Amino acid sequence: MTVDAEALPHEHAAATTTTLASSGVPGGDIQAYVTPAQTQPSLVINRDGYSTATLVDLAGTAGITNYSTAVFTNNPDCAVQWPYAVGVPMTYGFGMRDGRLHEGTDFIPGAGAHIQTIADGVVSVATDNGGAYGVTIVIDHVVDGQPVSSRYAHMEYDSRHVEVGDTVSVGQYIGRTGDTGRSFGAHLHFEVLRNGTSATDPLPWLQTYAAC
Repeated sequence: MTVDAEALPHEHAAATTTTLASSGVPGGDIQAYVTPAQTQPSLVINRDGYSTATLVDLAGTAGITNYSTAVFTNNPDCAVQWPYAVGVPMTYGFGMRDGRLHEGTDFIPGAGAHIQTIADGVVSVATDNGGAYGVTIVIDHVVDGQPVSSRYAHMEYDSRHVEVGDTVSVGQYIGRTGDTGRSFGAHLHFEVLRNGTSATDPLPWLQTYAAC
C-alpha cells in the first residue's frame, strides 16, 4: 500500500533548476524520512534473458522487500520503464512542501533494492559526493523525440555500476537504494528533467511513457 504523503516527516530546501553540468551537486537540502533500513541484497542480476514466476520472486531477485501494485507495475518489454522491476510504494510526490518545491518522487522499495534505468541513454552524472542528493546518477535520454534526463538520488555508497559517459540500456541495473545525502531513511528520490534542466512531475510522465 502507499503511504499518505503527510503521514511522514519530510524536509526540503528551496529547489533550484539545475543544468546537466551541475546537476550532480546541488546546494540545498533535498530529502525525507521514509522507512527504516532493511536487509541489503547480495545478488546482482543481469536482466538479459531472465524469467521469474511471480511478483514475489521478481521482487526478491531485485532485492525489493517492500513491493506493491497499488500505483504501478513495470512492463519489462517497454522502451521506457519504471526505476524498479516491480511496483513499489511511494511517499512524497512532485509539488510544494512547506513552501518549497519537491522536484521528484520518493520510492520506498526497501534498503538495497536494485534501481534500474528508465530508458536507453548516456550517463552524464555519476558521483558519490552529490551534496544533498548523496550518491547520484543522472542519465540523458531521448524519449518521443525529446531530450529528457532522469536523476536517481540517495543511492548506497559503493553501489554505483556506471560512470560518466557510459551507454546504458532500459532496465539496466545501475545501483542500490540507499540513505545518503540529505535523507532520513532509505529511499530513491527520482526526477525527470525535460531538456536536462526543467523538472517535471515524474509520476504522470512515467504513466504516459512507461507503457507499450
